[in-house]
Amino acid sequence: MEQAIPPHSGPSARLARQVAIVTGASQGIGEAIAIRLAQMGVHLMLCARNEQKLLALNLKILEAYPTVRCLLRPCDAQDATQVEAVVQATIHQLGQVDILINNAGVAPHVGLFQEVSLEEIERTIDTNLKGCMYFMRAVIPHMVERHAGAIVNINSIAGLTAYPYWSVYDASKFGLRALTEAVAQEQRSNHIKVIGIYPGAVDTLIWKSTQLNEPPPKEGMLQASDVADAVAYVLDQPPGVFIKELVLEPLMPLL
Repeated sequence: MEQAIPPHSGPSARLARQVAIVTGASQGIGEAIAIRLAQMGVHLMLCARNEQKLLALNLKILEAYPTVRCLLRPCDAQDATQVEAVVQATIHQLGQVDILINNAGVAPHVGLFQEVSLEEIERTIDTNLKGCMYFMRAVIPHMVERHAGAIVNINSIAGLTAYPYWSVYDASKFGLRALTEAVAQEQRSNHIKVIGIYPGAVDTLIWKSTQLNEPPPKEGMLQASDVADAVAYVLDQPPGVFIKELVLEPLMPLL
């Protein structure tokens, strides 16, 4: 679903002119977050595997928010070399990295654990967990040197509660939760906030990859813009305030 450009409500006093890397920015939650940060005056490095979608989003943001610098770089989060290149390009072209949004993620087919293919296990762990590790490992030394920064890991309610038939996805998200909490403790003294966002079901294209016979009804799901608003909220806090995690659920339970 194409994300609408919201009306310009003025940049955030705290976030304007900061620089953010947004992974998985070509669609869904990542696209919504990129648009929301641009609205707040944040300069952007957009990355994802789909270059054509990145180009379309880049043009949309530059037209709506001409004072925002918005760059793009195709990247597969499973490849540590590509990840390092994104971070170095961001520092070289935009001067710094203040914010990392780890959003790139995939979901395997839903089913019994023994029915999940080895290829899907590797793809899910390599993207959802190792990809976040690669980006965090690449940006943290720069943030330590600047003694400031924020890392937001877009997790899932499946990182808090294990669901049957989602075992590999659960494992990737529980691992991301452990990574988030451990690194948050390591980096607090460096004034680096490491934050976990845990959304329930969100209306995005990821449901197609699960091949569910009956996907949850869209009417009961969160929207990508809801997650983007949550990200904006945790980032736009005073320097001394650390919201370490935020759980988002639909008001009405999915039937």
